[in-house]
Amino acid sequence: MPKRTIKKAFGRETLSALRPDDRVAAVSQKRSGQRATSLLDSAPMYKTRRRARSIIDAYGIEVIALKAAYVANPGRRALILDDSQSCGVEEYVCRYFSRLGYSTAILENNPIHVLFGTYMWPLIQDAGDRRGRIIGFPNRQAYDAGRTGEFIRSWLPADFGKPEYAIRRAKQIKKHMAAITAERHELRCLFDRDLKNYLWAHRAEHIQIARQLIEIVPADTIMEVLRYLIEHYWGRYTGWPDLLVHRQKEFMLVEVKSARDTLGGDQQRWIRDNHERLHLPFKLVAVGSMPTQEGSGRP
Repeated sequence: MPKRTIKKAFGRETLSALRPDDRVAAVSQKRSGQRATSLLDSAPMYKTRRRARSIIDAYGIEVIALKAAYVANPGRRALILDDSQSCGVEEYVCRYFSRLGYSTAILENNPIHVLFGTYMWPLIQDAGDRRGRIIGFPNRQAYDAGRTGEFIRSWLPADFGKPEYAIRRAKQIKKHMAAITAERHELRCLFDRDLKNYLWAHRAEHIQIARQLIEIVPADTIMEVLRYLIEHYWGRYTGWPDLLVHRQKEFMLVEVKSARDTLGGDQQRWIRDNHERLHLPFKLVAVGSMPTQEGSGRP
């Protein structure tokens, strides 16, 4: 669908209101413990990214150093040989924690978006917001099913996701957060109302992990995550760790890095924000390489 057609159908502000990912889709329809110093010093990602190493040192991030036999893979995804079977790096780390008696779930960003869309939509889609207007965005379910050209109309403030929104709506945000009782049963009751479609947080697997989060993470911690996001959603919606690891009342968020991977800018920002603001239990797992039985491992 040409850009001018979209503007005509949904108004001049439609494209500017779309999430960064949507702008492409709308036009094209495609879419501190003991640290492993020796590993960090030798891994290529830390040699080339001194800033990443400084973040780890500055905030006392505990690093779990694992060794694994990487196997050749023509694709971009790193593969590891574990018990004669190949698996991805995240799966390898999940197996490591499983052997220690933990349960794991892939976290990354989308389940966090689910929580935000679930609990913040009455505030964000407030019909009384003077800066609210009708916008259009691609239908997520249609996109997943391979259907093109389907859009959804929705009410959204022009400054949503920016710091100025949090400043302008400070009183309403405080009132909204106070109305959400920091109890698990209250969070469960609110879960089926949503802004999830707009945020690309509509998929069943992400919703299931978000439901796990409200059962595992203390409710007041969930509330603090929501406050953190509403202050600058577009600046904070990425960079979340790869895994949720939990056992009984214990939980942690875990970022997984292969031997040739590095901490991205959003991940470094999240680590800093977590240290200064969120205080979520967090560890970094660095999976270094070791020679395979056939010869050398993947660097």
